[in-house]
This record gives sequence, C-alpha cells and structure tokens, in this order.
Amino acid sequence: MTNEPVPPARTAFERDGHYGPVPVLNAREVEYYRGRLEDFERRYPDDRRKIKTKAHMLCPWVDAIARHPRILDAFEAIIGPDILCYSMAFRVKEPDRRTFAGWHQDSAYLRIRPTLVLAALALSPCSVEQGCLAVIPGTHKGPVLPHTESANEDSILARGQSITAELDTNRAVDLALKPGELAFFHFNVVHGSRPNLSNDRRIMLLVEMMPTSARQEDGRESAMLMRGVDRFGHFERDRPAEVECGTAERAAWQEAVSLRAKTLFDGSELRVSEAYGGAARSA
Repeated sequence: MTNEPVPPARTAFERDGHYGPVPVLNAREVEYYRGRLEDFERRYPDDRRKIKTKAHMLCPWVDAIARHPRILDAFEAIIGPDILCYSMAFRVKEPDRRTFAGWHQDSAYLRIRPTLVLAALALSPCSVEQGCLAVIPGTHKGPVLPHTESANEDSILARGQSITAELDTNRAVDLALKPGELAFFHFNVVHGSRPNLSNDRRIMLLVEMMPTSARQEDGRESAMLMRGVDRFGHFERDRPAEVECGTAERAAWQEAVSLRAKTLFDGSELRVSEAYGGAARSA
C-alpha cells in the first residue's frame, strides 16, 4: 500500500470522463505517420477498412505509435503502469460533409470491465470544422443508455449506433486537437462527432488501452502488453506486426478481430463489417 499522490490527469479524467489535450508527437512525427498511412492506402486500397480495427497487428509503424514513450506515459498517468493495448483504430473523415458519429457509448457494445480508456490522436487538424469528437462530461458515471443501430453508410461507427434516450447536448464539450495531440475519454462517456466541413481530411487514430487488471464479462478477446507486467492473463495475446500486411500478420489480425466481432455484433441484424473480418462489400 503506497501513499503516492494521484496524478492530476487521473483526477480530472475520473471526474469528467475526458482529459486533454496532451501533446505527444512533434511535427516531424506527425508528418511521418500521416505519410505512412497515406502510403498504406495507396499500396493496399482493398485493405483500407481493415485498419479501422487493431491496425497495430497489420502495420509495424502503427505498433510503433502504440509503444511511443510519450503516449504510454500519458496513459500511465491515468490507468497506471501495467498497460494493455486493446486496439489502434483509424477514424478518417474525408471532407465530404457527410460522415458522422451519432451520440453513443462504447460500453454498450464492449464487455470489458471495469474500464477501457480511449484517446483520440490527431494526425491532421481535428477542430470543430473537421468534425472532432465531442463528449458530454460526467455521463461516464451513469448507466449504459439504450441504443439503436443503423445501416447508414455515412456513420463512421461499426453498427451505426446511436442513443435513443433524451440527452442534454448543450453540455457537450468539443475535443478539438492540433496535429500530434491526444484527448482521452472514458468508454462509458457519451460522445459523437459531426461531419467534416473543411477542405482537408480529418485523420484521427483511436488509441485504446486498459489496465492489465481489466477483464471481459463473458467471451474472451485479445490484447497486447505495452508496458509493465500482466499478472492476470484475462486476454489472449495479440501478435505485433513485423511486416506490413504480411501473410502472418493478416492471419493473426483475422483471428483477433473475429474474436472481437463475436462481442461487437452479438444480437445485431447487421452483417459483420470488413473492419471486423467480414466479407468485403460487393461492387
């Protein structure tokens, strides 16, 4: 038992359900990683949807982002020194004035307990104009609200999910970010995002981490140890990418996202999307 002071980041996060921004990447790093993403999109056009889930299992450079010391230091201030990576997930909005995310809670579809902490990492400007994330502070302390799903292709979410209960969106806070900044949010906080109204892409990478003590209520998924020690073994161990989109990487990714799809699409009438190992859409 120690009497170490609680980091201010953790205090603010536990109170509000969000925290940031925190600068973690410099301008050169942002340029490099955005270049790697756009090179990947050119080289593997049929695999662009796959990096919406566990991209660090397909791309060594995404694995490098997940292991970046400043990113892990920022997470450690909130969840402690023993850290599992659940997913690295690109959320790119083209300047189409359509793509959005309805108000939702990730905890409605993820059975991880007690917590999963997400951080939006900006690889481009992510302001209100670009459709940055917005959260309703304090809602992480409330219940999981009723959601409905939709096949709306303009939704950036896997199930097109949105909350059906009445919400006080006047209290919402925009998590506007400059390139290289992180903003943290609790997986139970109500959040969403508006369309991108700018002339550039909004490139955001969701960094999803949890303490090694986290567990699943039922089923069994996978994760990757990033820092510290896993004394619990609640999750299968993910394989880090060594070759971009290599044969072994594709096989390991498919196995991992298939486990996740069983949880995420449980009870859904929608088809499992390509990002979660489902078949590609027909032309």
